[in-house]
Amino acid sequence: MSGIYIHVPFCRRKCIYCAFYSVALLSRKQDYLDALRCEIEQTLDYLPSREIDTIYLGGGTPTLLSINEIEGILTKIRRHYTLKPDGEFTIEANPEQLSKTYLKDLLSLGINRISIGVQSFNDDTLHFLGRRHTADEAREAVSCALAAGFDNISIDLIYGIAQRLPGEWEADVRAAMALPIKHLSCYALTKEENTLLWRKIHRHELPDMDEELANKEFHQLLQCCRENGFEQYEISNFARNGKVSRHNSAYWTGEPYLGLGPSAHSFNGHSRKWNVSDLNQYIQDIASGSFSGDSETLSLNDQYNEYVMLGLRTAKGIKLAQITELFGEKYRQHAERQVLQVNPDHYHRNGDSIVLTDEGKFFADGIAENLFYIL
Repeated sequence: MSGIYIHVPFCRRKCIYCAFYSVALLSRKQDYLDALRCEIEQTLDYLPSREIDTIYLGGGTPTLLSINEIEGILTKIRRHYTLKPDGEFTIEANPEQLSKTYLKDLLSLGINRISIGVQSFNDDTLHFLGRRHTADEAREAVSCALAAGFDNISIDLIYGIAQRLPGEWEADVRAAMALPIKHLSCYALTKEENTLLWRKIHRHELPDMDEELANKEFHQLLQCCRENGFEQYEISNFARNGKVSRHNSAYWTGEPYLGLGPSAHSFNGHSRKWNVSDLNQYIQDIASGSFSGDSETLSLNDQYNEYVMLGLRTAKGIKLAQITELFGEKYRQHAERQVLQVNPDHYHRNGDSIVLTDEGKFFADGIAENLFYIL
């Protein structure tokens, strides 16, 4: 299984919490598109096969591109790659940009999954986050996507927002459950360095993150999702009717993927490379035929640590026999020893698997660190 991720780096305005690379330089769209088409040509040998399982248009805000601009990208991709007949083709979108005509045109391009950045159904919270849409526009976007013919609709929500009134997070989740969506991604508000949120907290204009609140709201989320038929298949992701994100699932299981565009990452199973997070430099480097970024070869130790970190985030957890198969008996014995130091309330052994409990999922990163093999 392999996939292609395309990073569209344009946004009209940066949200308070966003650490993803994006710029407001819409005047450089054509230069970006020209460079992207060149990069597709320059990276044809990266993936093990030209037959791919997934395509993902992310950002930034991909829906700032016109239908003709998106079609131009896809024409180039399809000239060299074949998406499998049952392949998943996702585009990220902001609610305020999803007119009925635009949605129908996206569907006509072969895009069969849409991920809508709702974040909240409360207008005060949306204003705080720096979002440009309203709660009513979010609901209307989902309704329009369904009417246009999208059967696989995902939305994003954010929890752990201290500025929100009691009960508002649960109301957000209930509002999501009432919509005809098949997938839900929920993330705790975090202060990423150099975001506007980080700067405001650093200047004491906003309170710091409230981990206790985030933990409480995370468990409210789990309960509500179970009551409404959403299965948690990864810590931040929930699906009903089996509509998991195949593209993102491939990240967590170590499948190869090619990232295109400024700041995009690629992985081929044993090494990783990433493009420069600078649109102007990206355009310049692609034009000169040079690689605009950096790379690293993963040691066996790195690969084991990554397997643990990503695997513990999933509902399947990590498998001891697979650790032996992939990395050797030494790493299996290490994992068995280290897991005994983890709070027993945070995981359980399910045959050959180590799977986090609901309480443990909130501390997944710290638990993974306990299992890392440190030279």
